[in-house]
Amino acid sequence: MTLYNKLKRLIGRALFRYEMLKNEDSVILALSGGEDSLALTYFISDWRKKMRVSCRLLGVHLDMGFPKDEKEYKEEIKWLENFCNSLEVEFYFDKTDYGIQAMKAYEKNITAPCFVCSWHRRKYLFKLAQREGANKIAFGHHLDDLIVTFFMNMFYHGELSTILPVQEMFKGKLHIIRPLILVEKTLISRFVEKKNWKIIKNPCPFAKETKRKFVEEFLETRVYSLGPKIKRNIATAIFNPKFEYLPLRK
Repeated sequence: MTLYNKLKRLIGRALFRYEMLKNEDSVILALSGGEDSLALTYFISDWRKKMRVSCRLLGVHLDMGFPKDEKEYKEEIKWLENFCNSLEVEFYFDKTDYGIQAMKAYEKNITAPCFVCSWHRRKYLFKLAQREGANKIAFGHHLDDLIVTFFMNMFYHGELSTILPVQEMFKGKLHIIRPLILVEKTLISRFVEKKNWKIIKNPCPFAKETKRKFVEEFLETRVYSLGPKIKRNIATAIFNPKFEYLPLRK
């Protein structure tokens, strides 16, 4: 099976199993310009044609405001717009100062900079969805993200939880969908490299210092290295919890 077919099959399995894409949907695609969001946009467009559903796809890229080479960034945005156009996906771009706000929060030791960015970005997307009449927002979270989030919540929040394939928001008026939820990151990286797509680098100065990055590296070096089936077994366990063997607080 080719890499393309493997990815398409896994994404299709998620789309059908969790009923992520339906006729007359209006879907915002969170398009950072990284590998995951490019693969998300490409395969959602691909499956829209294969499923023969009539739905609107709007790729949304937000400039978070972090310092960067503006000339190079402008060229990257133009490439991203052309990428969307080639897939018959509408493109939306806007500038924000969320990154600057995150840096100020860090300097004043108010809160974690990642929280500031994430909160503002989601709030923006929720408002945009309301304005554009979108009923779904698609994120490029993959299987590795699901596992990392599970361990982060266990390590730092004392709970067994993770991201969901489909998440209801605002009493069902909006749903978050994650079509890449069954796909391992390595498959995405290999496919993007093969397609030779332009990747927009994350200019966030905190990207390599987050708790998420620590947990990712911990799993890669100390857990997955224990055996070739470890990652898959962890994913299987998360998708198949046995609640009768988990003690409940009384």
